[in-house]
Amino acid sequence: MSAMKNQVRTTISLSTLPVRQRHLLKQICRLADERDLSVYLVGGVVRDLLLKRGNWDLDLTVEGDGIAFARLVADRYGAGLAVFERFATARLTFPNGLKLDIATSRRESYAQPALLPTVQHASIEEDLSRRDFTINAIAVQLNQRQFGRIFDPYEGQRDLCARTIRVLHAGSFLDDPTRIFRAIRFEQRFGFRLERTTLHLLAQAASTNLIQRLSGPRLRNEILLLFAERNPVLTIARLAQLKLLRFLHRRLCYVKNVKQVVSAVPKALAWWTRRFPDSVIDRPMVYLMALSSESSPLVVATMIRRLALSREQAKNMRVGGSRIDRARKRLTDARTIRPSQVYRLLAGFSGEALVLLLARQVAMRHEVLLRRLKRDLVSYVKSRTVKTSLTGRDLQALGLKPGPQYSTILGKLLAARIDKLITTEAEERAFVRKWLGERNVHDDHR
Repeated sequence: MSAMKNQVRTTISLSTLPVRQRHLLKQICRLADERDLSVYLVGGVVRDLLLKRGNWDLDLTVEGDGIAFARLVADRYGAGLAVFERFATARLTFPNGLKLDIATSRRESYAQPALLPTVQHASIEEDLSRRDFTINAIAVQLNQRQFGRIFDPYEGQRDLCARTIRVLHAGSFLDDPTRIFRAIRFEQRFGFRLERTTLHLLAQAASTNLIQRLSGPRLRNEILLLFAERNPVLTIARLAQLKLLRFLHRRLCYVKNVKQVVSAVPKALAWWTRRFPDSVIDRPMVYLMALSSESSPLVVATMIRRLALSREQAKNMRVGGSRIDRARKRLTDARTIRPSQVYRLLAGFSGEALVLLLARQVAMRHEVLLRRLKRDLVSYVKSRTVKTSLTGRDLQALGLKPGPQYSTILGKLLAARIDKLITTEAEERAFVRKWLGERNVHDDHR
């Protein structure tokens, strides 16, 4: 991260934004000036501009009716529009693919902790006061006469200089417990520290059961965002230190074996990415699977329900325990194993499960067995592209009646192909005839 100079600025240039984004902002600001509306750039993009980090997610706040202004922008520039009335926010998608959020400056009140807030129109200063942390409560005015003026009523720049995460008020974590996870995310991303009072308030909120009131999707979103950060190993250790893993399951413990597997995931991911660059891996899910890899099926099932995981995510979580360990032990056995046996053993494993399988072996710190496993993983990935020439229709043409035996013989054909015992369609046909002949001889001797 580029260090921010130890000074508080009153203006900022937007020249580091990509040309398309700058051009779009200038067009929108001319429209705001025509309507005599004050418009501000807000959120993470302002923070990252001050830190000289790349972040092109544009969020605008309008003092006035933000949704009405968003409709005007959409009509003027042919953008797609999605409106979220409850939060006085609209999302625009422009023909060139750029996306932009426009919100009404607003205050928020919480009827109960952990619930979504009630929204009312307010000034930009009140709007910034509802933000999670001071470093995210900085705005840049975009109107032509004040273009680039920094509005920083809560001294967010001071905390950026001090590399500090600070809440804006004492009830912040109680109002929205997801801020507990966001505080850790920013702390780890930027290498900042939690300000003393903020850390105390976080620990105080975490000691209650407020996080349990969060819906599954909200909790899942925060956890997976945490695990998508640059170094999830440190993030998970921080969650354990702050006793936050209990909100995934009260029996989820960061014990030595789990630490070793989680710590091995980066090496496993790095090898997999180098060896299979076209493979798409859900990295946050790999870390969640690693974290639960020593947990019982009952604990894993409860975590799946608590986080409202998708069917695919749930499947990955269920595979992540004993089944992966059985496969690892079989593949690293001293006995020779054929490519077709490797294929059958790993069939149905997702890319995420295969990375976790590798991480478990990395954690064992046995180089000879690790090389053997890597060889088998390469063999398996190659085997997934192997197909038989013959199909069920071909088997019927050869005189075989439809039934369960189709699956059996096609499986044997595939295994022979994978092991390179047969390489052509003619050899496949000969294989089937031989198999049928052996079956008939066997039946005659019953």
